[in-house]
Amino acid sequence: MSNKTPPIAHKQARKHSTLVSAGLLAAAMSPAIAHAEGESRLETIEVQSDKVIRSGYKAPNTTIGKRAQDVQNIPQSATVINQQVMQDQATTDLKEALRNAGITFQAGEGGQTEVPIIRGMHAGGDVYDDGLRGAAAQFNADTYNTERVEVLKGSAAALFGRGAAGGVINQVSKSPYIGTGGDFAVGVGTQGFKRITADVNYAFNDDIAVRLNAMGENADSRRKIAETQKWGIAPSIAFGLSGNTQFELAYKYDVENNRPDLGVPYVTTGDKQKIAPVAAVDQFFGYNTDFEDIKRSALTAKFDHKFTDNISINNTLRYSKSDYDLMVYAPRILRGQDNGDNSIVGRALNGMKTTKYDANTLTNHTDFNAKFDTGGLKHDVLVNLELTREKRNNYGIANLRFWDRDGSAASANPYGFNHGAPKERYHFSRDVNHSSTLTTRTVGVGVSDIVEISPQFKAIAGVRFNHIKTENSPTNGSGSQARTDNLWTYNGSLIWDWMQGHNAYLTYSTAVTPVAYRVSGQSDSLDPSQLVAAPEKTRTIELGSKNAFFDDALTVNAALFHTKKTQQYYRDAGFIDDVKVYGLDMEVAGRVTDKLNLIGNLVWANGKMTATGDPATDQLNGHFPEAAAKFTANVWGNYRITDHINAGLGVRHVGKRHTHSRAADVQLLPSYTVADAMMSYENKNYRAQLNVNNVFDKKHFTTGHRQQAIPGERRAVVMTLGYKF
Repeated sequence: MSNKTPPIAHKQARKHSTLVSAGLLAAAMSPAIAHAEGESRLETIEVQSDKVIRSGYKAPNTTIGKRAQDVQNIPQSATVINQQVMQDQATTDLKEALRNAGITFQAGEGGQTEVPIIRGMHAGGDVYDDGLRGAAAQFNADTYNTERVEVLKGSAAALFGRGAAGGVINQVSKSPYIGTGGDFAVGVGTQGFKRITADVNYAFNDDIAVRLNAMGENADSRRKIAETQKWGIAPSIAFGLSGNTQFELAYKYDVENNRPDLGVPYVTTGDKQKIAPVAAVDQFFGYNTDFEDIKRSALTAKFDHKFTDNISINNTLRYSKSDYDLMVYAPRILRGQDNGDNSIVGRALNGMKTTKYDANTLTNHTDFNAKFDTGGLKHDVLVNLELTREKRNNYGIANLRFWDRDGSAASANPYGFNHGAPKERYHFSRDVNHSSTLTTRTVGVGVSDIVEISPQFKAIAGVRFNHIKTENSPTNGSGSQARTDNLWTYNGSLIWDWMQGHNAYLTYSTAVTPVAYRVSGQSDSLDPSQLVAAPEKTRTIELGSKNAFFDDALTVNAALFHTKKTQQYYRDAGFIDDVKVYGLDMEVAGRVTDKLNLIGNLVWANGKMTATGDPATDQLNGHFPEAAAKFTANVWGNYRITDHINAGLGVRHVGKRHTHSRAADVQLLPSYTVADAMMSYENKNYRAQLNVNNVFDKKHFTTGHRQQAIPGERRAVVMTLGYKF
């Protein structure tokens, strides 16, 4: 079916010694293997003669609720970023896609590994691939093999297990479909941006198909020598696509070799702290020796069997592995070298940040779904079983050495604030040793039932039990440490379909996160306070309404929510009493007219942290949660000017955010508003698209850490040429 045109989702790829080919977008999905039934193609492009007709931004079906169901039937705020949205916005990674869902980010230790924040709650452990917990270092994963991104807000542990306090993020992978077609795209842009992607599907017959996605990308930075280099490949094969029994085998391998950018430091002036002068936004403070190397791989087997129209089972088995190695010198104000005015910024050996680990996960998920009637009630029952083992080997770094090329010790201040990028004369050495192994084993069983009481009323009830054991085994002979938790989580909802296309709902849900799990991703040992601490407990109450207009082409949803978490753990500060966040979450997605498509999100929130009795956490008392904005808003629209020409325009706003929990004076990042635009021409086989991000070249900071702020992208221009067949 050569005229079957999949959307083209851009991905980010960056420099490696050679630019690896790769795949961008996509053919529209047909019955995919896992969860195939009920899933509609999220973005299809029909071709009538030479006229291209887009289906729009509304993605009615999702699997974020562990079933293939209409977004409008999920009694929680849910956002689906489909293939067409990602193509129009030239999205290349998960972080870029999530700007459509009102999600902010926090930089991790040393500024690396940005962590998503959902409704004020950390979601670092709540990123999933095809409903399975993602491998480590996935938060900024490329989207070249992503069919869509799903975001479920509110406590969701009854569906997903531990964590999920503020919600979950799920990336749905591209799968083989019945039909033959492909898409190739090449992108070039400012700051040395180069990207190539490929997406090819071939069907041998009505039952067997193969698909290959690949990408390669190189990109420099306005901030001197910071750069990104990455490539990836994702082959898959599916059997039984037209039958009741389906099987899919998929492999994915990604590599990143980056020179990271840790931003600019804070300056202490009296008893206050502020970001270093605005000129620093364009100044990179790294060394040519800085690096961040990431390798990820995953082998997945999916099995689906439909016994009858009402009874089905699916099983997913995955082994994933990731390797992470980082060495970077964090920028600091060099006090005592600047006549006391805190104006000199530089690097020092004692400011070096380094992390090295390898991790692997073996997980098996089984979902059994049955639909039946009891008396006058209709039931949709889902039983889920999870068996997971996560293992992480941490490596200690010792004997850090930083030298000039001539062998002499390097200066603690090799350059100052206005001295430009460092000369490529420095090198470093270090000793690496295996320090500990952290292992987490999970056995989870969940049951949920959607009960249709009448055509207008539904009730949902769910319960999940998780047995979680976390063990730390140091290599220094000090003995292993372990913690076991048996956790119950619940959810319940009432849905009233008061009018065709319109409903109101009330949902209560809980989440539980073992403290031992929160710290299991760290290289240090589990100390006694962490081993005996009670789990973090979260509950959310949400009252909302979902509404469809224009013959179900446009959805407008709104929800009031209140979330409370007790026994919150902050690594650098300790324990606090609780966190409360409440507010309004609104979403719009779909086609307003035959020519205009919109997607947008608005979140207004308030709340505070309560921290009493511990001097280490006093600075947090009364603060809004770190890295969370009280107000975010974004809207993106695409207007079809002619049958072939489209124009897009978007505006995104992020309010002020506290950056970290540890410093005595908690830093506050300023708010920002950024505009993006696009123009495209497409016909039956070809597409040319121009994207301009940050049209007005706004200087801003997207995230930060306790000691530095990370600048956002300045004006960037990307031209993409695509060919589909």
